[in-house]
Amino acid sequence: MRNNRLLNFVFSLITRRIHPNPVITRASYQLVSNKLGFPYFQNYKYGRIPILLSLLSLRSKDDKATKRKEAITKSDSSFAEDKFLEVCEILSAFESEDDVEILWRLARAKYKLAGQETKKEDKNKLVIEAYNLLERALKLDGNNFGVHKWMSVLLDARSELDGIKVRISNLEKVKQHMLEAVKLNPRDATTFYMLGSWCYQIADMPWYQRKVAATIFAKPPESSFEEALQYFNIAEDIQPNFYSQNLLMLGQTHMKLGNKDEARRFLTQASNYKVTTEDDKKAKLDAENLLKKLG
Repeated sequence: MRNNRLLNFVFSLITRRIHPNPVITRASYQLVSNKLGFPYFQNYKYGRIPILLSLLSLRSKDDKATKRKEAITKSDSSFAEDKFLEVCEILSAFESEDDVEILWRLARAKYKLAGQETKKEDKNKLVIEAYNLLERALKLDGNNFGVHKWMSVLLDARSELDGIKVRISNLEKVKQHMLEAVKLNPRDATTFYMLGSWCYQIADMPWYQRKVAATIFAKPPESSFEEALQYFNIAEDIQPNFYSQNLLMLGQTHMKLGNKDEARRFLTQASNYKVTTEDDKKAKLDAENLLKKLG
């Protein structure tokens, strides 16, 4: 607060066109000199304009940084409440800037928004927009956890638009982005859930997709239900009961492995999970159906 008052004092001296050599307190001098990073005040007799422009720039940068931080905080809160359109509206003001943290968050929201679209054209448009944002972000920073995590999702979604052959051809790239994400942030449960889902889908791949994969790769992607279970367990160990879909997949994977008691335990947890999102609703319904099959 005191620093702001000092800056305002110096700013007022300049804008009121006071004599080129106003008496400025030592505290004001030190504050503004430190803020600007070079001795403008030593050369003050040469004019007020450079100082005025620098102070305006300083204020502008501070305001911009504050608005960016507030936008990210608010968008994360809205995302947690499944208010994806609101997130897009908050972050779109920064879309033209090369800000990695903004770009991957906006891409994430657009992807989630695409899942709510009923029109195929609108859904595909949002997926493509989200993928393009992540491509930009990846070029800016190849060591960002959020970028790799959501690029794995969007690369798969974007590939799906071009058909089964393209999607299968990108399977290994999808997994590599996930592995890079967990390397950058080994405490993110959701990424381990995503890895488990990837392994489960490969292990459970229909014969016709395997045939397509065999024409694309010398050695098609491989995985197993055991590997999938390992990743689902890691996710649950990091953050117990963090996601209804992880509980569901733990149950399904144990079913595939013939572990009926464990399958029943996790499916029961998924069916009793408090429903707050569409994912929770789907997990509950799927879990209840699978429990009926177990008897």
